[in-house]
Amino acid sequence: MNIPNDQPPLHVVFGATGSIGAEIVKQLSANSEPVRAVVRTVPEIPEQAEYVELNATQQTATVEACQGASYIYHCISVPYHQWSTVMPSVTKNVLEGAIQAQAKLVFIGNVYGYGNFQDHPATESHPLAATTNKGTLRNNLESMLWEAHGAKQVEVVIPRFPDFYGPGVVNGLMKPIFTGAISGKKSMWPAALNVDHDLVFIEDAARACIELATCNDSYGESWHVPGAGPLTGQKFIEMAYRAAGSKPAMGTLQKWMLSMAGLFNADAKEMIELLYEFSEPLTLNGGKFTTQFPNFKFTTHEHAVDQTVQWYKSQSNHNAQ
Repeated sequence: MNIPNDQPPLHVVFGATGSIGAEIVKQLSANSEPVRAVVRTVPEIPEQAEYVELNATQQTATVEACQGASYIYHCISVPYHQWSTVMPSVTKNVLEGAIQAQAKLVFIGNVYGYGNFQDHPATESHPLAATTNKGTLRNNLESMLWEAHGAKQVEVVIPRFPDFYGPGVVNGLMKPIFTGAISGKKSMWPAALNVDHDLVFIEDAARACIELATCNDSYGESWHVPGAGPLTGQKFIEMAYRAAGSKPAMGTLQKWMLSMAGLFNADAKEMIELLYEFSEPLTLNGGKFTTQFPNFKFTTHEHAVDQTVQWYKSQSNHNAQ
């Protein structure tokens, strides 16, 4: 996999079949950037990119996949109940690959490490005060990366996102909302419908990752990428149903419901410790990012929701054929 020195910079994307990884590959490919997409299973219809099939828990194969890279994106995600056993090993392996390739590393961050928000909107200086298992794990992973950065083994940047939505985002929060909007059935939102919550369109999130990756001044820091502005759960669901041409129908997903679902679904049980994010405002101050990238424009929620509804409709039509 050695790349000649006269070739353009190579972007290596781990977790390239997940929502954020797939969108990064798509955008880089559309711009004719050399991309190596690292996946566990090669998609049926690959983008215009080199695909490498491997399990990132295997260090030798992971390091090999990083050869020749200028930029490496760690987009790997696994079901919540596998985080504690999988995420530390794959992160160590991707980090080792970046070190050996002398590549810059982009680690896709979230807000779990903050715990209960102490400021609204929160800046990047917010304390990493998580007490949940997932928040503590995320902080430990980031600490490992910052330690390597501080030792000048690798350059690291962390874009920090709220919840994603958009084409290709089919997680347990977003999929039921958009399929419910299309079918006219009731959708559920965690904890409280009237609390402000930042949401970021997946295409904007991927574009921000690429901007940060290719900006030398971004490294050594985390960056909030909050999206087009906070929405309440009620407002977001209403937008989805309106875009789908349906009458809004919604309810709140409470702890006891997740506890019951957790008897049959491990990830539903894991969601319980994150309900605090929806019980109180979750808003990020993105001023640092917009100052650094003044030409970056977030897609309006109205347009993004409409695109998402159209994508879900296309998937429904495809599956019906």
